[in-house]
Order: sequence, then structure tokens, then C-alpha cells
Amino acid sequence: MLLWILLLETSLCFAAGNVTGDVCKEKICSCNEIEGDLHVDCEKKGFTSLQRFTAPTSQFYHLFLHGNSLTRLFPNEFANFYNAVSLHMENNGLHEIVPGAFLGLQLVKRLHINNNKIKSFRKQTFLGLDDLEYLQADFNLLRDIDPGAFQDLNKLEVLILNDNLISTLPANVFQYVPITHLDLRGNRLKTLPYEEVLEQIPGIAEILLEDNPWDCTCDLLSLKEWLENIPKNALIGRVVCEAPTRLQGKDLNETTEQDLCPLKSRVDSSLPAPPAQEETFAPGPLPTPFKPNGPEDPATPGSAPPNGGTKIPGNWQIKIRPTVVTAAGGARSKAPANRLPCPGGCSCDHIPGSGLKMNCNNRNVSSLADLKPKLADVQELFLRDNKIHSIRKSHFVDYKSLILLDLGNNNIATVENNTFKNLLDLRWLYMDSNYLDTLSREKFAGLQNLEYLNVEYNAIQLILPGTFHAMPKLRILILNNNLLRSLPVDVFAGVSLSKLSLHNNYFMYLPVAGVLDQLTSIIQIDLHGNPWECSCTIVPFKQWAERLGSEVLMSDLKCETPVNFFRKDFMLLANDEICPQLYARISPTLTSHSKNSTGLAETGTHSNSYLDTSRVSISVLVPGLLLVFVTSAFTVVGMLVFILRNRKRSKRRDANSSASEINSLQTVCDSSYWHNGPYNADGAHRVYDCGSHSLSD
Repeated sequence: MLLWILLLETSLCFAAGNVTGDVCKEKICSCNEIEGDLHVDCEKKGFTSLQRFTAPTSQFYHLFLHGNSLTRLFPNEFANFYNAVSLHMENNGLHEIVPGAFLGLQLVKRLHINNNKIKSFRKQTFLGLDDLEYLQADFNLLRDIDPGAFQDLNKLEVLILNDNLISTLPANVFQYVPITHLDLRGNRLKTLPYEEVLEQIPGIAEILLEDNPWDCTCDLLSLKEWLENIPKNALIGRVVCEAPTRLQGKDLNETTEQDLCPLKSRVDSSLPAPPAQEETFAPGPLPTPFKPNGPEDPATPGSAPPNGGTKIPGNWQIKIRPTVVTAAGGARSKAPANRLPCPGGCSCDHIPGSGLKMNCNNRNVSSLADLKPKLADVQELFLRDNKIHSIRKSHFVDYKSLILLDLGNNNIATVENNTFKNLLDLRWLYMDSNYLDTLSREKFAGLQNLEYLNVEYNAIQLILPGTFHAMPKLRILILNNNLLRSLPVDVFAGVSLSKLSLHNNYFMYLPVAGVLDQLTSIIQIDLHGNPWECSCTIVPFKQWAERLGSEVLMSDLKCETPVNFFRKDFMLLANDEICPQLYARISPTLTSHSKNSTGLAETGTHSNSYLDTSRVSISVLVPGLLLVFVTSAFTVVGMLVFILRNRKRSKRRDANSSASEINSLQTVCDSSYWHNGPYNADGAHRVYDCGSHSLSD
């Protein structure tokens, strides 16, 4: 009977959802009262789901779940944790929250989902969090926020979204949300509108906006005016202009309306990424770039990007205006484009002598396979601002004539290997503002004539060795605003880059040997906005940068650490100030020489050889050891020869002894030695006196 009751109870438990006992009573988690509050600590328990667990039902508690494997949250995930008042889910690899996951957590006031891989907040993502006051979601991959994402959070006051990939905030995103503290640092915001965004947070007490690529144009006037009119005691983060170039590095509050929005029409000093509609690209190599203090750069400033292209600092695009020769032999501007039927609602222009230009920008395209029928001789293909998630090698089989391809501002996270293998004539490739996280050689195979690659504003964390070897003619590389912390050795080997953008990443230092010393053709490099660590490791990099000079190195390089150097330009710091412990070991003469020389930047091989005089170069050490070895060998051979010759002389003196006696005695000696051993039974050394015809111990 008892067995039957036990089986019945077990079956009822499984029928009820296979819920285990209380995580505290079963000691699955650590449960302790701290200052009167119960803390349920389930850190690093390997949880992949919570639906089999329950928590205390008799009191309120703080639930700690950081360091688990809760990569997806499904509806009613926390149904058995309804007494939680705060929830910590950091470092779970969380990438998706299905609407309804937080149902039942109506008492939670603080939610921490930072340091995960969340890419979007959808409508009803936070459904059920009726009392939430504090939401921390920094250090994710957040890019898309639905206008209704926070509509269920009508008590939310603190919203922390720093260090994500947010480029825009949708209209009415803060409607009915009483935000008082908003952290938007380290995102990709270029502008922040007043209407339907800023006007909806009138009670703001703190707004942090640093480390965004603000575009200081007319669109930023409303933000400037709003910041000037919010309460004086409010904490406001600095808004520093990234573009246009004439205002780069300037604080927004130091600008005037005339600076942001000139009355007269003028050309922006930042060049557009895509080519202008009235321009195309002439065949053949790009003009030879200018050298510092040399001829003028052939690149000319252009207007705002026509196809939604992103701007990049400085003269990063080289364009050639073509002409059409008339029948009379004179040159004139190109003829107006002829309209052609196009697939998928795109527009196609045929320019005499230049093939087709197909514009499919903002056409709701989700796959290149949908663009039918395929048109021959397309040379410029614009697919910006669509919904493409992946690109495959089959998509470009019919586009072998492409010279320019713009895939910017899509949702591309997957690029199949050898996708561009047939695009042998491609020279310009734009893949900015997507979800790429890794670059490899196989992804760019076939691009043997590519000269310009733009992959800014992605989530790139890793560049594999040899990635750019597939593009031997690459001249301009745009890698800013990604998540890079390091570069592999020989990453630029075999590539003659003239312009390189690495700003707004996470570099603490860059190695000279095997990385920077390969940039032998560089004429412009942008490195600002990285958290440089101004310690001994950065000295070789500093010396390399000093060699380049201000003509090549764009903008200041500010220290992030240590604290005593915070926000200081490390180019203005002395080497012995940055690294006193190493320079103290060098003699005054050598120290003076090191400060006036380029050290590693000149050799590019040994990272700290200029700092440590006690080290012996391996090029000197190996030959020295070899010489000692050879000398020792000759000495040993000489001694052996000398000993053998003395033995022969000794044998000649004993010529009077009979051969038979010698042989007999030798036999006895050999036999006794090998059978009885060289020692007596008591351990004493056995003596074999073969010269006197006797054997004794």
C-alpha cells in the first residue's frame, strides 16, 4: 500500500510539470538572509531552464542567476518564482526573450540582464513586470527596439542601455514611461530627435550620451536646445561631434546654430561612402594617393550620401567623374539615365558605356534570390536599408560584372564562404551597419580587385589570421565602431593599405611587431575612441605613432587607464612617465637615446628590446654557444688521441713477454671481470693485476 501511494505521488508530480522541490530546501542554490533580505544565490549552476524549479513561497527574495546557460527565455519561465523582488541574469549568453517570459514576476522592481547577447527588444518583451523600476541591459548586442517595447513598464525610472549597438530610438518609445535616469553611452547614435522621443521624458534627472558618433548637423539642433533647457541640476553627459570633419571632437554645447546648420548651402567636409548618383567609377586603378607633405589628395569632398550611405571621417573615398565624348570630339557631361524595367520594384538606370546601376534601397528585400528576373551587365547594385539576414554564393552568380555592391544597414549576420568568389571586378563593398561578428579569409575569397571595404557599425569581435590576404589590392579599410579588442599577427601582410579606420573599438594597445609595422603605405589612420591603457605595453605603439606625425594620425589618442592619466593625450606624455620602472633600469645615455629614437618602430621585431639591456640577442647567443661546443669537441678528441698513443708506447716496452702468457692472462682478466663484477662481496673494489701474472682482491 505504501509503495502504491509513493508511486501515485510521483506520477502527480510529473503531471504537474515535473517541478522539483524548493531550490532552498533541496540545497540546489545557496539561500541566506543578508540584512533582513533573503538572497537565493543560484550562480553558475548550469541551468538551461527554470521551469523544473520552484522557490520559497513564504517570503520575498532576491534571485541571483548570473553565470548560467539561460540562452533563451520562454513564456512562463519564472512562473514558480513569483515572490522575487529583484532578478539578476548577467552573463548567461542570453540572446532571445520570448514575450511572456516574465509573466508572474509582478513584484520585481530591479531586472539585470546586462552582459548578454540580446539583439532586440520586441513588443511585450517585458510583459508581466508591472512594478519594474530599474532595468539594466548594458553590454549586449542590442540594436532594434520596438516602439512598444517599454509600454508595459509604467513605473520604470532607471534605464541603462550603454555599450550596445543602438543607432536610433523609435518614435514614442518612452510614451507613458516615467524615465528619470537614462544611460545611452557607447552606442551608435548620430542624432536624437525631440519630437516623440525627448519630449516624452520631461522629468529627466540624468542622461548620459558620451561615446556616440554624433552627426553635428541641423538634425542635432533640437537636442542642443533640449539639453540647454532641462533642469540645471540634471547630470548631462557630453555630446562630442564625430561628423562633419570640421566639427570633429568639438563639444555640442560649444557650437552655434550657424556651426550646425549654415544658412548658405555648402559642401560637407566629410566624404560620402557610396558614389553620388551623378558620378560613377572609371575603370582602372585608383589614382596614386598623396603622401604627407606631398601632392594634394586626388579625392574631392562630396555631398551627403545619396543612397543612405554612411559618412566616414576625412577623404576616405576616391571618385572619378566620367565624361562622354560627343560626335564632334568634345567632352560633355554624361547623358541622363534611361529608365529600364527592374525586378522587385527596384529602379534601373542605363548609363552609356557604364552598364547598369540598379537601386533597390529600402525596398523591403529579404533575400537576393527574390530579385527576378536577373539583369545582365549590372555594375552598381544598391541594397541598403532592407531586411536581408544572410547572403550566399548562389546570390551573385548572375552579377559577375559588379564594380560596386552596397549591402549596408541590413540584418546580415551570415556570409557563406566563397559568396563573392565570382565578383572578380568588384572594387567597392559596403557591409556597414549589420550583425557581422567574425571576419575570415573564406568570406572574402575572390575579391582580388577590391580596393574599398566598409564594415563599420557591426558587432565584429574577431578577425581571423589571413582575412585580408584575399584582397591584395585593398587600399581603404573601414573597421570603426565594432567590438574589436585585438588584431592577429600578420593581419595586414601583403596588403598595401593607405587609409585605415579603427576608431571606437575596444583596443587597449596595438602591437607594432607583426601588425602596425606592416602598414608601410599608410597615409591616414584613425584610432581615437579606444580605451588606451597608458602603461609600459603601449610605449612601442606610442613611438610608432610619433613616427607617423599629425598628418597621418587623425585626432588625439586619450588614455583610459591608469587613473592618473585618464583622458590625457598619451602622445604628450614622456615614455619614462608612462613606464618609469623599466626606464629606471637603463643607463642615462641609453635612456636619452631611447627617447630620441623610434625603438621598436624601427626594428619591428622585439617588443621590449629597447628597454632591457640585460638581454642577449639570440643572433649573438646561438653562434657563441656553437663555438663553445665545437671547441670542447676538439679538446675531447685531442685528449683521446693522446691517451691512445701513450698506451701503444707502453705495449712496446712489454715486448719481452710471450704472446701466449699475455693472451692467457687477458682471458682470465676479462672472464673474472665480467662474471664476478668490479666489486667484491663486501663492496670493496676488486683489483685485477694482469701485468704481474696474478689475480688478487
